[in-house]
Amino acid sequence: MASGLAEGVSLFITFAVPMALMLLLMPPYLKYLRRVGKVSDDMHKTPPVKVPEPAGPLLFVAALTGELVAGWFFHSLIPVAVGLGAGVAFAVGLADDLYVLGGKTKPLLLLLAGLAFVGMGGYVQNLYRPDLTFPLLGDTSPHFIIYTALAVVAFPVVANAFNMMDAFNGEISWFSLLTSLALLAGVILHQAFSAGFSTARVASVLPLVAVSMAFLVYNRYPARAFDGDSGSLMFGAMFAGLAITGGVEVAAIIAIVPAILNSFYTLSSVRGFVERRKMRSRPTFIGSDGLLHASTEKDAPNTLVRLVLLASPLSERDLVRSIVALTAVACAFSIGISVLTWVY
Repeated sequence: MASGLAEGVSLFITFAVPMALMLLLMPPYLKYLRRVGKVSDDMHKTPPVKVPEPAGPLLFVAALTGELVAGWFFHSLIPVAVGLGAGVAFAVGLADDLYVLGGKTKPLLLLLAGLAFVGMGGYVQNLYRPDLTFPLLGDTSPHFIIYTALAVVAFPVVANAFNMMDAFNGEISWFSLLTSLALLAGVILHQAFSAGFSTARVASVLPLVAVSMAFLVYNRYPARAFDGDSGSLMFGAMFAGLAITGGVEVAAIIAIVPAILNSFYTLSSVRGFVERRKMRSRPTFIGSDGLLHASTEKDAPNTLVRLVLLASPLSERDLVRSIVALTAVACAFSIGISVLTWVY
């Protein structure tokens, strides 16, 4: 009983520390960004509103602190490996925030996040299992080389998918929060119904949940902070690392289906990796009615948002609600997949 209570307290502190850092430090950090002129136009407002950006550095500091707390409490380097992969993605994103990297340069640099993560496998016993587990069907045959290569590639793929879901007030914070909660449910079920329960793997997910939840306070409509590429890429890389260490890759893919579809539509329509700030046409525009409309230009990218708006124009708040609803449905399916995989 005492051991269970101690673990519960440790899990609570792992969640509370990054949450407290975010809530305490975000107001002065946003004032600092305004003072030094680090603001961006919120293009979906008329007239555009200046919003502090990037909040990514504080998001990373809070998330990394949470992972280090988890590693210290549970005597594990697993949270450190997750934090390392997220840290490399954050650095790539920060470079993009400050200097604007090319559309092809960013994915290539993000491979370094995957390499840093799998490189920790030399120091962390059983950092990940080299196989996949499907609901009802069971495990695939283990293959270390193939799985490790896929794990490395997963970092730029997932990080860019999260990055492309960062266009409207509250979109990325809601998306990261809902998908991380689905991920947490999957990891808990996996560990609870598998031999050798590992609380460290569960604890590793809590900083992502906490940071996403706290950031939602400042990023929801009307946004008072933008995360920048440093934040969205970190969210995505952290999600990828947690899915791999938790052994819930299939459920994780289901949870981020909206982002995967969005990436597919965008990349197929613009025919490759193109920096979004350099796209000639935008997928949406603000009409005279103050609502967001789907662009009718032929070279406009086919994003998920554009497809939603084809049905009817929406306010930014209602548009994000639609995206959140789609994400919630995907996350519900993800949790269902986790139940089928680990309980039955």
